[in-house]
Amino acid sequence: MSMFTWLRKLVSSSPASTGPQSPAPDAAPANAEHWRALCAATGKALALDDADALWSEVELALNEPEHYFSRFADDLAHRCIESPDAVSPWLALVDGLQRRGQIHEMDWKLDMGDAIWGVQQLQSSRQRGLSLDALAGSKAMGHDALTEAAAHLRSQGVALVTFDIDSDSYPLSLLALEDVEPLEKLAKRVGGKLIAL
Repeated sequence: MSMFTWLRKLVSSSPASTGPQSPAPDAAPANAEHWRALCAATGKALALDDADALWSEVELALNEPEHYFSRFADDLAHRCIESPDAVSPWLALVDGLQRRGQIHEMDWKLDMGDAIWGVQQLQSSRQRGLSLDALAGSKAMGHDALTEAAAHLRSQGVALVTFDIDSDSYPLSLLALEDVEPLEKLAKRVGGKLIAL
């Protein structure tokens, strides 16, 4: 059984995976196994060499936020997080992927030049040798620039996604089109939001 087949079974067997609606009020809260599955699937989708290390960071944020806060104080200070109470495993996942060059966070006021530059910073963009030249003349701004870039990238078999952190920025990443739906479901199961642009 492939990893994604196993993950689909895990997601489809959970009460929260019955469709786009919110989890039922009596659905069991996400546990470490759900977070581990998300980290494993994300690591596989992004071909991370150190998916286990990413999981250990997320697990630390989940179970020992004070230790996570101490270990990653510099990263958290950039987010104005000044207390372990504000540490979350979702943010640990986003920051962990950013440290690994798999997420590049962009301000909402970006223009197309910024969007092109941000996508080019991603390791997966360089590994795939993606061409963004056709976008260079676009005057699109903000979300419009990202949706235009996303449409162009889809034509190359890649999805531009954001790991939503409920802020005025876009933590951007690239996924193969077939990896988007399983990761969206796993993210939803833990209370996170992965959005294909």
